[in-house]
Amino acid sequence: MTTATVSLKADQAYITGLRREFHQYPELSGHEERTARRVCEELQKLGIAEIRRNIAGHGVVAVIGSGAGPTVALRADMDALPIAERTGVPFSSKHDGVMHACGHDSHTAMLLGAAKMLKEAEAQLPGKVVLIFQPAEENAPIGGAKPMMEAGALDDPQPDAVFGLHVWPDLPVGQVGVKAGYLMGASDRFSIRIQGKGGHASMPHETIDAALVAVQIAQVLQTIVSRNVNPMEAGVVTIGKIEAGSRYNVIADEALMEGTVRSFHPDVRALIEKRFAQVVEHVAQSMGAQATIMYQRGYPVVNNDEGATEIVRSAVTRVAGEQALAPIDPALTAEDFAFYLERFPGAFFWLGCGFDDKSKNYPLHHPLFLVDERVLPIGAELLAETAVQFLAQKRR
Repeated sequence: MTTATVSLKADQAYITGLRREFHQYPELSGHEERTARRVCEELQKLGIAEIRRNIAGHGVVAVIGSGAGPTVALRADMDALPIAERTGVPFSSKHDGVMHACGHDSHTAMLLGAAKMLKEAEAQLPGKVVLIFQPAEENAPIGGAKPMMEAGALDDPQPDAVFGLHVWPDLPVGQVGVKAGYLMGASDRFSIRIQGKGGHASMPHETIDAALVAVQIAQVLQTIVSRNVNPMEAGVVTIGKIEAGSRYNVIADEALMEGTVRSFHPDVRALIEKRFAQVVEHVAQSMGAQATIMYQRGYPVVNNDEGATEIVRSAVTRVAGEQALAPIDPALTAEDFAFYLERFPGAFFWLGCGFDDKSKNYPLHHPLFLVDERVLPIGAELLAETAVQFLAQKRR
């Protein structure tokens, strides 16, 4: 795979070896110490001199290239999830209850593979490439992207665009999903604590049943999307957890509800937040209970720049052929890469990692999730080619 001036070929063995190592030693958000250390060791082996460590925790930023010209950033996330792995592969997690079930081991290995290619072609680069190895992507609603930028990770040099990818098991290996505009949703988080009045199950007239209040709130919250949000727009209110009661014959005096709100359009996001408070407070009041709400805005919508999206499409065509571009619809999953896109132009894309044998495919965050490792060199080449094409076009 070549451009007019730069030849790039991924080292599959190098990337696969790193991915398997990272998979064996997963680390939770904010605890990516070993991963970050190994990233720095590999960057040093590649001869990259400009490396900054311990940014917003265990973040790492490195720069390839020098002199005048445009700057482009490539990002990979490093953290794992509190999931007990059940894949049974020889390189399974050695950390009990922690697993790379979202592919961040692959992302980190791919970016190191891209760094290897870009470093080898450094003299031909018409600008600089900033490599972002980010911690804490899974730590919603705070994440790691925003704290890294607040710590100055992208101040010097400041990129003209930022690109990133995510492995996607719903697409066959090597297929790429990318689109301009909304790709992934905004994600907000909430909890509701309901205070009622407990008592004996045989005397409900003397109580305020917190469990019943929770059920009523859960039902009425669903009317926000069905009756307040424009049906041509997207919105989701999900109650993921309800806790109430301690015994079969005791009416609960307290209940706890937790969940998430997803949306694309800022107006829909604001509407749901406003109506959420109104519904919870009024339903609780009507049943004689009190409700305390914690509502946190989390990751914003992933909104791809049109020009940057075309760069990705061009890179995909060069690396894997036009047939690798898959038609996709946006999803209400969330990504803190969105914070980069609020500050810089850029694009985020999905890279298919599904096995030909569909029985081996499991969703992200599943204890049996694995990637088809054929995707690793493809991802590395796509990242490197995207950077090269952006620099070449920006330089013109």
